[in-house]
Amino acid sequence: MKKGKGKETKKKLPVWAEVLIWVFFPIGLLRLGYRALSKRFRMDITTKTTLLNSVLFFFLVAGYAAFVIANVATAAAENSFDGLVVRLVITSVIIVVVYVAVFVAFCTLTSRSMLSPVRKMMEKMDEISGEDLSERLDPVDSQDELTELTDRINAMLDDIEESFKRQRNFVSDASHELRTPISVVQGYSDLLARWGKEDPAVLDESISAIRAEAANMKAIVEQLLYLARLGSFKPQVTEFDLAEAVRDIVDAYDMTGARKTINLESEDTVTVAADRALTVELIRIITDNAIKYTRPGGRITVRVRSRAGAATIVVEDDGIGISAEDLPHIFDRFYRCDKARGRESGSTGLGLAIARSIAEMMGGSISVRSELGRGSEFTVTLPAEQ
Repeated sequence: MKKGKGKETKKKLPVWAEVLIWVFFPIGLLRLGYRALSKRFRMDITTKTTLLNSVLFFFLVAGYAAFVIANVATAAAENSFDGLVVRLVITSVIIVVVYVAVFVAFCTLTSRSMLSPVRKMMEKMDEISGEDLSERLDPVDSQDELTELTDRINAMLDDIEESFKRQRNFVSDASHELRTPISVVQGYSDLLARWGKEDPAVLDESISAIRAEAANMKAIVEQLLYLARLGSFKPQVTEFDLAEAVRDIVDAYDMTGARKTINLESEDTVTVAADRALTVELIRIITDNAIKYTRPGGRITVRVRSRAGAATIVVEDDGIGISAEDLPHIFDRFYRCDKARGRESGSTGLGLAIARSIAEMMGGSISVRSELGRGSEFTVTLPAEQ
């Protein structure tokens, strides 16, 4: 956790407050006791306030009782009770006024001491803005709710700063990805305006390029919207047969004639607790990826297993593979191992990012093993039936 920049300065009490504290000795003792309790024991503010006020009240009552007893004892020793009641009444009024002043002063000092971290937090939060989220609240050494509040605010600021960074990176990446197709469309539009009307070859080439780039932009925007929906989407978790769902997906690919052999190795029944539609989308993304980067005539194997409270889907291919340098980044948004090849194959660089988001949303995980030129193996783990 980050800590605030700058040193925490300790504010001194006014001179009158220091004098009052040590003239009325119990206040000084209570202040020292409060500091010791705050640093040593974890107590909420209500408990500390009640304890300190109760101790002060005890001292005040004990002092008044001692005064009354001393006066009565003196009168009894001298055997003279004349004027005792009047003296007690007058003195009691004076003592009550003094006690009230002491109690008010003590409560004021206690409140200031307890609320001083709140004032420091407010001052520090004024320094935090959307442009600079690096500042953090200074730690509070009070062992109460304020300590927990400071920790939670700092943790929240960490999350907000990370979210802002992801948002900036996402906007930057999206802008970069859309800039290329927009430039191509603009370039061919200019070409059409100049020579396309008279030259059929230029017209055909321009229309073909514009249609291809428009389809590419449409795919990027659709996947961006899908990612945005995933951020606030609540999975509809049900129990279903994963093996049956994977069989339907593999059969559908066989019917499309992808010029790759897809083998299915699965147990008869593998029950999982997940969102069926999202799970199907996840498996399709991984399988599409394998088909896309496997050469014609290549082999893809899909395995479905149930192991120790979890279900696994393994998609293995003998395609072009992924280099060790690219492997840590393949689940990042807009990352392509080979930019040129990725655009030719219709890749937007968002598929695997969506797959990871889906897996994590359902409490699962996704991992990959790959070797350049020898193929890749993606493993998805999902919770089994509950």
